[in-house]
Amino acid sequence: MLSKNGSLETSTENKRLRSKLSESQAEVKRLKEELKQALAEKKEIAGQLAKAKERIAELEAERKKLGEEMASLKQAPFKKKKRKGQPKEGTKPKKRGRKKGHKGSGRSKPERVDFTEFISAGESCPDCGRELKGQGVQRERFVEDIEAVRPTIVTRYIIERRWCPECRSYKESPVSSALPKHRLGLRTMLFVVYQKVALGLSYRKIKKELALYFGLSLSTATLSVMVAEVAHLFGPAYARLIKLMRQQGAIHIDETSWPIDGQLHWLWIFVNDVVSLYLISRSRGSKVPKALLGTEFEGTIISDFFAAYSPLEVQKAKCWAHLLRDSHDLTKGQSPDPEGLVFHHDLHALFVEMGLALEQVAADETQRPEVHQQMRTKLLALAQKDWQTPDCQRLAKRISKYLDELLLWLLDPQVAPDNNLAERGLRPAVVTRKTSFGSRSKQGAQAFARLLSLIRSWEAQGRDFFSMATSVLSSS
Repeated sequence: MLSKNGSLETSTENKRLRSKLSESQAEVKRLKEELKQALAEKKEIAGQLAKAKERIAELEAERKKLGEEMASLKQAPFKKKKRKGQPKEGTKPKKRGRKKGHKGSGRSKPERVDFTEFISAGESCPDCGRELKGQGVQRERFVEDIEAVRPTIVTRYIIERRWCPECRSYKESPVSSALPKHRLGLRTMLFVVYQKVALGLSYRKIKKELALYFGLSLSTATLSVMVAEVAHLFGPAYARLIKLMRQQGAIHIDETSWPIDGQLHWLWIFVNDVVSLYLISRSRGSKVPKALLGTEFEGTIISDFFAAYSPLEVQKAKCWAHLLRDSHDLTKGQSPDPEGLVFHHDLHALFVEMGLALEQVAADETQRPEVHQQMRTKLLALAQKDWQTPDCQRLAKRISKYLDELLLWLLDPQVAPDNNLAERGLRPAVVTRKTSFGSRSKQGAQAFARLLSLIRSWEAQGRDFFSMATSVLSSS
């Protein structure tokens, strides 16, 4: 028989074992719950993965289709084009041209006739040689042509001078067709300016043009001095242009490199539908637009994401074209990242949705704030998704940082969603830079920027450069 002490020890051991068993059962129950939860999460993840694979398959199919379309477009110039309205095989081809009896169209009859020449029919037939009979009839034919060489017009002015007893000097009236002390007229000077600045021709080519078309022989140094002097006289007009720019409701800004005697400088543009203002500076920093906009500007600037525009204390809007261009880069390559495809597809689709939403409320501008708020929520949600790749995270961070600036065009009708106007405005200057490699001096660079500003601005306002420039130079 067990002793009393042995019985107590057995009882204690049983209690300990029962306690341990209870703990083990609780642990098993907890593990079963965790396993059940893990299986549920696995099932959910499997469903998400299946959806992601379906989305990737759709995007891959879309990419393949776009690739085929791109290949087809590349081959299009080399394929035989089918005419619009070309009949099917076996059917009678439709007769070309307009219907019988349709009023013809062509070059209109000139309003001015410089010469009239009579051309006789002659006495005999030019084909068979027989004598022509009867009374002749007449018809008109107009021909416009140019002269291979148009000699310059030389005007001799006999200028009368009369004595002024008050000023105690001789006085005379100015010659309006030329600048003081110049032997070349305003039309010649403005022709040189337009060829150089607006068309981007070199001084050598302009020299050749003047000799070939007008028989006028000038040196390239004379042409350079001529352009610089005209630019100097346009100083007050350029100042008025700056003042006009500061009164605008929205201005596009951009910049590009412009070498001066081999040193890197920057050509800035401030442009909208009314004004095109160019400025060349050594700096690419924010101090340039700050100085040019001044304290009077109360409108909106539209730009890319260059950091120099951030410190400006004005209302700002950012360019969607730059953002979509960067997101489209994520889809390039032989094997683009699937997440990059999703990012660009969603961002582009949202931008298209914004444009369609604005079209729907075009008749009622008061609905713009509601559209803005809806699109702001969607764009912010896209930026705050859990993107995994660094490129997607970078662009999502950019969207979050410039969220309101990317959506300002939904509120303000004067603000465009892109900065293409500034890029198009820089393109002629970029072409000139490629042929001239910039400017050789600061004075030449300033003259180029000033003259280009006035030429482009007058063209945007529907004004003729030669008549406007003649008026400015005559008054100066």
